[in-house]
Amino acid sequence: MNYLEIAINQIVKEQGISHEWNSFIKDELNNIDIKDDLNRKDLTHIPFVTIDGEDAKDFDDAVFCSVNKSSYTLMVAIADVASVVLPNTQLDKEAFRRGTSIYFPNTVIPMLPEIISNNICSLVPNKKRNALICKIIFNLNGDIETYKFFEALICSFKRFTYNEIESNSHNDLQISGSINNLKKLTNVLLHKRLQRNALEINSTEPSVNIDNNGNVLGINMVKKLFAHQMIEESMVAANICAAKFLRKNYQYGIYRVHEEPETLKIENLKKFFSLKGYLSQKNINTLDLINSFTKYANKNQDDKLLTVLILQSLKRARYSSKQIGHFGLQLEQYTHFTSPIRRYPDLLVHRMIKDVLNNSDSNFIHEDLEENLGELSSLEKRAEISSRQVNQQLICYELKKFVGEEFESFVVGVAEFGLFCEIQNYYISGLLHVSDLKSDRYIFDAQANILRGKKNGKIFRLGDSIKVRLANVLPEERKIILIPA
Repeated sequence: MNYLEIAINQIVKEQGISHEWNSFIKDELNNIDIKDDLNRKDLTHIPFVTIDGEDAKDFDDAVFCSVNKSSYTLMVAIADVASVVLPNTQLDKEAFRRGTSIYFPNTVIPMLPEIISNNICSLVPNKKRNALICKIIFNLNGDIETYKFFEALICSFKRFTYNEIESNSHNDLQISGSINNLKKLTNVLLHKRLQRNALEINSTEPSVNIDNNGNVLGINMVKKLFAHQMIEESMVAANICAAKFLRKNYQYGIYRVHEEPETLKIENLKKFFSLKGYLSQKNINTLDLINSFTKYANKNQDDKLLTVLILQSLKRARYSSKQIGHFGLQLEQYTHFTSPIRRYPDLLVHRMIKDVLNNSDSNFIHEDLEENLGELSSLEKRAEISSRQVNQQLICYELKKFVGEEFESFVVGVAEFGLFCEIQNYYISGLLHVSDLKSDRYIFDAQANILRGKKNGKIFRLGDSIKVRLANVLPEERKIILIPA
């Protein structure tokens, strides 16, 4: 068993993650019947394309864009998972128990069996697939004028990676026209995002590259490309329309909500930035304040730490049946519609939309829905933690080779018992215990969030650079023990 397998097996046990399919589900999979639906609109002539990461296999969205003198037309085609995964089946119940796919380096624990996620429903090129279409008409300023949902049959013309789009590796005239139109529309939508003052925080997790034996080949932060923004803005637009559709047709819905941060956390953030030399304007609202902090962080050499602190001050986005709004995106109405292969809430949204399109009675009960969405929010958090901890464990295995060596680090956390220091270029923190700060007895000042020497008055605070020695690494515990160099 290699390091990756060890790490995944450990997290599966710790978090109680379902990763196998029982015999009842296997029986259901053998009996899946994809029927031809004559009521579906045939869009197989439209040059839809998918744009995803290099290692993607579950293609749940495809896009096409056209433009005329007065408007842009964007069609977002989403895999019609709801036509395959039916309510209250064993497959559906297991998908709910999982809540979301969990992604690890070179590995995924899928929400749905791979025969569905990577084959039957996946919008692979040159294969006819059922899709739920969101057709959006924007004016030239990027405002949504009209939208429409309908069921269709599509055939993706090509599968692109983000890097291929970024390097303009597309020469088919039909495809090139659509992609170039989407680039233009994306620039317009990014300007709209700027106008509504949505938060722009560069939050990326380290990407761990491994070989077939589970050994770490490299660790790097994924650079956000314009191609990423093309898909991101397309999906945001479709999600906005889905939320509007739910609001129009139901007394409650499935919304992605993000509430304003707590006052105390914002006050603590202001104190920290003032220590860094940034004094915020008086009587500035929370949104403008965070945006000003973000701009400062992007220009500062401690940008990563500052960004982490900004993110820690924000509340987690979650799912709710109530339309609370999305603080980060600055939207009154928002949901998740575009990833039903890997997120269960999206599948529920599809069912609600399709019930309206097909004049079917909805079986959703408000109280049950709110409880279920709370559970799905928790499962999403579990997936994020699991992915992060597997990455951390792999990095620990790599660092074990360097016990005894010195590293540059910076303080990312201060506690009564010591300092958490992130090791440069490894994007992981270890503990430097207060007892190893031999020069003095250090006292924790909770209000200032610092360690202060009782005799010499020396202070350790967030963002401080410090040279450390790697004393020990415990990969299975995901612990790194540091001492001063």
